[in-house]
Amino acid sequence: MAAGLFLGGWWLTGKPPWPLTNWRWLDARLAEVEPAPLRAALDRSAFERARRDDTEASYQAYLERCDANSCAYRAQAEARIAALRRSAAEAEQAAQLQRKAADLKAYTQAINADTKAAYQGYLDNCAANGCGFRAQAEQRLDALQIRRERSEEQAALARGAADQAARATELEQQIEQLSEALDRTAFERAKRADTETAYRSYLDNCNATGCWHREPAEIRLAQLTARMRRFAYEPEMVPLDGRCFQMSSPARRDNNRASRSQQVCVDAFKIARHEITFSQYDLFARATGRDAPDDEGWGRGDRPVINVSWEDATAYAAWLTELTGRSYRLPTEAEWEYAARAGTETTRHWGNAPNDACTFANVHDQASRRENRLSSPHHACDDGYAKTAPVGRFKPNAWGLHDMLGNVWEWTCSVYGGEFDGIEQRCASAGHAGFRSIRGGSWHSGPRHIASAARSGVLPDKMYGGLGFRVVED
Repeated sequence: MAAGLFLGGWWLTGKPPWPLTNWRWLDARLAEVEPAPLRAALDRSAFERARRDDTEASYQAYLERCDANSCAYRAQAEARIAALRRSAAEAEQAAQLQRKAADLKAYTQAINADTKAAYQGYLDNCAANGCGFRAQAEQRLDALQIRRERSEEQAALARGAADQAARATELEQQIEQLSEALDRTAFERAKRADTETAYRSYLDNCNATGCWHREPAEIRLAQLTARMRRFAYEPEMVPLDGRCFQMSSPARRDNNRASRSQQVCVDAFKIARHEITFSQYDLFARATGRDAPDDEGWGRGDRPVINVSWEDATAYAAWLTELTGRSYRLPTEAEWEYAARAGTETTRHWGNAPNDACTFANVHDQASRRENRLSSPHHACDDGYAKTAPVGRFKPNAWGLHDMLGNVWEWTCSVYGGEFDGIEQRCASAGHAGFRSIRGGSWHSGPRHIASAARSGVLPDKMYGGLGFRVVED
């Protein structure tokens, strides 16, 4: 570790540490020493420093500094630079609209007053907003001067005043339209962010633009606030009615691994809208003294928890049951497929086309193939994520459930078997040593495994970076 810090300082500054400044015989050897783990750690540190500053310059500095073979965060840095540039362009556009609206408002006030002082005041102060109506204001100043000097032109001036009033009405309408455009831009920015902070910022600043979207902003803010309060310790649950469905391999369904199709019936239950996140699981880990699972350096927060075994997942459900007084557990394999299908009989809940996946799921796609260098069959689309994605970033199925396919495989409580003989409708006992069924595919899964019927089996003590879970409530 000391050697790593020693060499890391040299790498960051470009200069050898003081004790080695005159040790020329070490230069050649030390130039060859830069272990891969150190390069990765330095690269991650440089990227985290750029992310803390969160400026285009900091990300550009990271990209210019890092070596082409060790820039693990190049895609994130380039994506963030593009986002910052887009935000700056939107801000400039909004500023231009605001200046034009201010100019229109000032000129409208001059028209309403219709005095020499009012028009002169507009001309004296309009430079900051572009003076878009300089010619009209100067023309009206001349007309007012003529009215004072030539009474015979009163009738013409009266007609001019009427025209100006009509123009004022038109300008007020333009101001209203511009205000609405500014407000819509601000609201759309809040919608894209879809966070409490974004909606609060819109509501705090929308008085200047009319607050045309106050009601939907307040409704969404209330939803996010309620969800975050519940998500602090408990997932958002979606109630599903009980019914019978065709489990696995219905007619014309391709790309599945199930052996056959049969009708299965499930009772009513509730299922989590999202996969359990690191934020939720970390609360459980701290409360029970467990080690926090490794996030592989991809981020925690609202990303799905990974590197958890079946035993970890069932322990979380038991803890949540004790905490809330409600009965939580992992879904049976039948319940999981029923929820994933959302009433469909196609290969996937969005249809049979695998390359539509990137709208609905985080899968092995062009981004994953490019960054992870996986040679397995991939989806011919780009979902924007090479590893796990924060939950809820993709369109849900027809029942409002997100990430039922892709992102991470999900543990079920059922024993994995080659044939459906009823075990798919039951939970395994804690002491059962057999494989457990997992469903849904993950961020590294190709079209074959991104299917409502796709399934696999894993031993209950195993864990890895593409496997998580969600819970159901009886």
